[in-house]
Amino acid sequence: MSKLVCLSVVFLLMWSVAACASVTQTPSVEPIKPGDKIGDFLITTGDEADAANSHDLNCSQQGEGETYLCDSIVGTNLNVSNGIYDDQYSGKLDEIWANHTYEMTINDRPVNLEAFGSVDYQHPMVGPMRHWNVVVVADKPGEITVHSKGTAGGDPFEDTTTFAFSAP
Repeated sequence: MSKLVCLSVVFLLMWSVAACASVTQTPSVEPIKPGDKIGDFLITTGDEADAANSHDLNCSQQGEGETYLCDSIVGTNLNVSNGIYDDQYSGKLDEIWANHTYEMTINDRPVNLEAFGSVDYQHPMVGPMRHWNVVVVADKPGEITVHSKGTAGGDPFEDTTTFAFSAP
């Protein structure tokens, strides 16, 4: 009889532990789409006439690797994607774009790039560039971090840039 009691107690303890154990699930994170907000930052779209690019900003490399800090002003429409261009000036930007790969996260959230589409810019030194049309607008001072990785022209790239928006 005492074996039965011990076995019952062990079973009840195991059942109690199992019932009390919490199931850890990774929350699904919806990809960012145009119009979403992350804190005080609006993630939207723009065009060449109304959106600056990071090459227009004061940026500095931070530590080792491809990590940067770029300064911007609250209210600036800022395209935060890397641009793709034809470094051979062969007129094949469309082909290079069609064959490139690109992934972006903003503050560790994935971005639905297809929902944003692309936009072309004229860079003063390299000529036509194409960017994913991911524009960040801050309504107050703060920082937002963008991580990009992919391939262009067969060459891999990866970088992390923190954009620091300050009061005008």
